[in-house]
Amino acid sequence: MFRIWKGDKLNPSAHDLSIINYRFPKVFFSIKQHGATYVILTDSLLIWYNPHEDFTQGGIQVSLRRNPVMILKRLDAQDTLNLGGVIPSLDNCNGDLKYAEQNNIHSKSHLHLIPDGILSRRGFSVFRHTQDTLALYNPGDRYEDLYVMGYGDDFREAFHDFYRLSGKIPMLPKWSLGLIYSRWADYTANDYKHIVNKFRQERIPIDAIVLDMCWHTNEWYGYQIDTCNFPDLKVFNLWADSVHVETGFNHHSGAIYAKDPHIMEFCRKAGIDYAKSLIPGMSWEPDKPDIHYDVKNKKQFKAFYDIYISPLIKDGFDFLWVDGENSIYSSEWYQKYLAQETHKRTFILNRLHAGVLCNHRYPVGFSGDTYISWNTMAYCLENNIAGSNNGVYWSHDIGGYMPQGLSGYIPTGELFARWLQLGAMSPVFRVHAKKAAYWTPPCKPGEFDFGSRLPWQWGDTVLRSARVSIQLRYKLLPYIYTMTRIAHDTGMPLCRGLYLEYPQSGQAYRYDEYMFGNDFLVAPILQASSDKNDYTTRNVWLPQGNWYDFFNQTLYSGNQQISVSKSLFQFPLFVKAGAIIPMSPYYSYSGVPLDTLLIYVYTPVKTGKTVFRLYEDDGISFSYKKGAYRWTNLDYIYTNKVSQEILIHPAKGNFKGSVKQRAYKIFVINTPHPKSLRLNGKPCTSWSWDAATKMLSIDIKQQDVHADLIVEANL
Repeated sequence: MFRIWKGDKLNPSAHDLSIINYRFPKVFFSIKQHGATYVILTDSLLIWYNPHEDFTQGGIQVSLRRNPVMILKRLDAQDTLNLGGVIPSLDNCNGDLKYAEQNNIHSKSHLHLIPDGILSRRGFSVFRHTQDTLALYNPGDRYEDLYVMGYGDDFREAFHDFYRLSGKIPMLPKWSLGLIYSRWADYTANDYKHIVNKFRQERIPIDAIVLDMCWHTNEWYGYQIDTCNFPDLKVFNLWADSVHVETGFNHHSGAIYAKDPHIMEFCRKAGIDYAKSLIPGMSWEPDKPDIHYDVKNKKQFKAFYDIYISPLIKDGFDFLWVDGENSIYSSEWYQKYLAQETHKRTFILNRLHAGVLCNHRYPVGFSGDTYISWNTMAYCLENNIAGSNNGVYWSHDIGGYMPQGLSGYIPTGELFARWLQLGAMSPVFRVHAKKAAYWTPPCKPGEFDFGSRLPWQWGDTVLRSARVSIQLRYKLLPYIYTMTRIAHDTGMPLCRGLYLEYPQSGQAYRYDEYMFGNDFLVAPILQASSDKNDYTTRNVWLPQGNWYDFFNQTLYSGNQQISVSKSLFQFPLFVKAGAIIPMSPYYSYSGVPLDTLLIYVYTPVKTGKTVFRLYEDDGISFSYKKGAYRWTNLDYIYTNKVSQEILIHPAKGNFKGSVKQRAYKIFVINTPHPKSLRLNGKPCTSWSWDAATKMLSIDIKQQDVHADLIVEANL
């Protein structure tokens, strides 16, 4: 990467929301002059500079030394090979079609396409910088300086350089990787208690609930607690804490009702003239005029936060859903003030920002008000992948938000179940839907509520399918949390387009399947079944290597397309042969100490060694920034048809609440019957082998996590 600027401004402002770090390691280079052109040579780039030409129109050209045929001849050249960026929202979208009206797919529509992002198959990206904004450069754009990044097909290198410049992807609280239940409904405190208790009874884990507009009186811009629904909000939040459920609330930023009891205090503190800031009420409540404030104005926003948000946090809420006006400034301030108040990592759902490349620092975006359809689910997957290219933890309304209208698609349990499967392998696992009374046609009392996001209300088949998906998500949390640390350290996202791992394969540039961390390939079912038993068949492309079907352990050779058929209780999910996957037993929430670790190893087809570094911290605080975390190396060594060896190395590091003793259950997939098994050099008898599945199971009682543990199976 190199920077271009005019004049004597050597470095950007230290107070800039877009450029966090400009102190890169020293680069050694040489300069030679050939006529009017200067040739600059670094260890990775060859740069031609002709000062007599406009440097965006050919005055600067760049090529990669390791691949000289990749050359950027103009900095303003149109990028036709971009791999996708961050879309602010999918409001009123049915797939990639955006409609003018809600609940009506017969209203006017237009294509709503994903904008460009930081990665391109052309191997170069050009960014423009102005105060607080880093964006892709287009011809004619104003800029203070330009950044040119050359990476070829080494997308890891691109991530490394980009996030070094613009700041790291933050670590989310661990609970936010669990199931988040949300629904616009007239719920009361007792309703939420019943819902959480029912999740627990059904053995479906849950970590958080979002209170939509049921927590306050009035409608859109209300901030007064509805004491009918929540007689004592603080007591309700204390109950939620007692059952290990985080609580968040929806609010619509950007305005406050003109008759709000605190409005004059707000105007004084914000420096707002009440009369001049008065605006008409929303179209559906014209009798309620509002006071508008500027979400880009720090004084006005701080007054809003102190008077309206902070008291709710003091009442025990844990996180926010910003469902209104926002800006990169308000996103920065929400994150800063909430962290200062709670001393915890923040989780803030917000509509992402258009035209900037800093969304990764406020990474949890939500899809907005989408239509319920298979097309929408598929487009949410595409946004998962493209958003991840830019460091975003994309959160879609699992199940879809609203119906299509009088003559549209009627939601089915099959679609909800398949969407839960996609959600289980998505960055954020959050269900949501519109209030039944506002459907078209409205749901009448006694009729089935097709917007229900409670699996048990859809019948036994959907319930069983949902239980499989949600329990799988929780079982994989040790793996998932480790991948979020990798995203923080390196920029490699949890959800990865196949091209990030297999850039030289043309088949990898697709948006209907993806890698989930280092070792899983996910190919969600994206269409309805034509089989009365709800089996659906789809084609899956497997990259080079060998792959196990996660659900039935069938082994496939890679670099081929296969056809798989899955019931509603499974979906196409594949694991790399040779992989080590750390998992947890069944827990009803994410914060249970990991005193038992399940380790699944997938036998490769030839001799080899694999290492997985398991990451742990307290999951909630910022102590990891001060070194309060733990890494544990898990080694797997396979000698073809001779031995299987699993080594659990001493844990390195500690944190508050870390376990000192841990039991292990090790499962070796597709292995011959062992002749003998040894644990730390001594014979071990606590194992079994299943002839039908060829799976070796080993039970190990609690061991000191700071001691070596060696399991050797002689084949």
